[in-house]
Amino acid sequence: MKKRFIERVKNILASNKFFVFVLILFVLESALIALTAAYPQAFDENFHFGIIKVYSHYISPYLTSQPPNADAFGALARDPSFLYHYLMSWPYRLIEVFVKTQIYQIIILRFIDIVFFAGGLYFFRKVLIKFKISKALANLTILLFILIPIVPQLAGQINYDDLLFLLIPINVLLSFKILDELKQQKANFVSISGLLILATLTSIVKYAFLPIYLAIVVLMIYQVFKNFKKLRIFFKALLKSFIKTTLILKILLIIFIILSLFSFAERDLVNLIEYHAIAPSCSKVLTVKECSSYSVWKANFERHNEVLKHKAIPSTNFFFYIGQWFYWMWYRLFFAINGPKQEFKNYPPLPLPSAIGAILGVYGLFILIKYIKRILKNNNYAQLLFLISLFYLVALIIQGYISYKYTAVLENMNGRYLIPMLILLLALVLRGTYYVFKGKAFLKTVLAIAVLVLFLQGGGALTYIIRSDSNWYIHSKKVTKITKIAKKITKKVIVKGKKTYSTNFWFFN
Repeated sequence: MKKRFIERVKNILASNKFFVFVLILFVLESALIALTAAYPQAFDENFHFGIIKVYSHYISPYLTSQPPNADAFGALARDPSFLYHYLMSWPYRLIEVFVKTQIYQIIILRFIDIVFFAGGLYFFRKVLIKFKISKALANLTILLFILIPIVPQLAGQINYDDLLFLLIPINVLLSFKILDELKQQKANFVSISGLLILATLTSIVKYAFLPIYLAIVVLMIYQVFKNFKKLRIFFKALLKSFIKTTLILKILLIIFIILSLFSFAERDLVNLIEYHAIAPSCSKVLTVKECSSYSVWKANFERHNEVLKHKAIPSTNFFFYIGQWFYWMWYRLFFAINGPKQEFKNYPPLPLPSAIGAILGVYGLFILIKYIKRILKNNNYAQLLFLISLFYLVALIIQGYISYKYTAVLENMNGRYLIPMLILLLALVLRGTYYVFKGKAFLKTVLAIAVLVLFLQGGGALTYIIRSDSNWYIHSKKVTKITKIAKKITKKVIVKGKKTYSTNFWFFN
């Protein structure tokens, strides 16, 4: 009886049809937000849309000086994260010709972002399967991931994180391929060139990819020395592969290598040389007066002046900061945030999905601490995922701490920054889970179903539906009517808790 139940559940979860269902569910919940949420949404949507419009006036992405009327977006000509905006400017140019109403332009661009994110889910699933996670667990992992409330909200708005989410798993898959080739003492010119091009271009979509890039490079160098012993042997094998490559492919790869490296150097290297930072502060490039038009810089500048005035901040203790960091990240993966009419007010997570999310987070941390040596042993894929996650998280924490010391504000801790890493971390946790539940298939199945049921108690777009009100929506009678119906239905089946809390635990209201 138990075996039959396990097999049924496993077959359902492992099917390609189930994954298609997951993708359709994701698209529907993200589309709901894209179609109903007032512009701009909270994650800097007006910033990204504004820069897209600026780039729509230029043929080249290489800005030689600050564009006119662009001070509200900071030192744009020195922004190291520009490729997303430039690429999106091309569909915007076409949309602008046929669609004159701004909100409809925005909705179309939001749907392009949904396509980016859906593509990312497809490739992340491939990463999980390549990592020897069963199809059933891979599909369930993707389902739970899209039921994190902030995921559809990020996917359903204009944001460079959506393109980054697509490109990260492709980089990982290509890295897997090269690791396999290096293990066989092969140096494939096409694979290595492809990764060099892709990783370099990804780093100029969002410079937060640079720690991931570094992790990939570090492991590749280690594997080269491990498998070839000497660099001379590696380069000899690479030259041999280059000679075998067809002339047309050689030319194309060399052109794209030059283009990608030039694009990287034009921003990142020039910034390092001239301003001693990859992403220099606006005031290092423009005047304080010009930068004051950039709301984010202005707010941080004023906060810093307050810190200097009072000569103290609440606490610079790093361990205090780490504790706050974990809380913020959990809270802001499951919370709700409204639109501009109420100045992006935060509402607390729904109780059940956020509670199970916290439990899974603690469990995952326990698994990684206890089993990480066994997970990494003789497993190049696991070593890559671990290094990527480690480098990214360390960079995120350090950057946040520096910002906290500068402004005395913990606002830079945003759960969406974890989204690119969550599935990779889950892959490592799932590998460690094998050691915990070995020979306990029935218990594992029951727990997986229980977790899924709890996530369905307000996960995904349901948090947006339940916490939202008319101030969150695009001004439309149809939208208001649809959301009212959705709220009535969910009210009867979802445990929603309070919309505001006065306890010390929910101290971010």
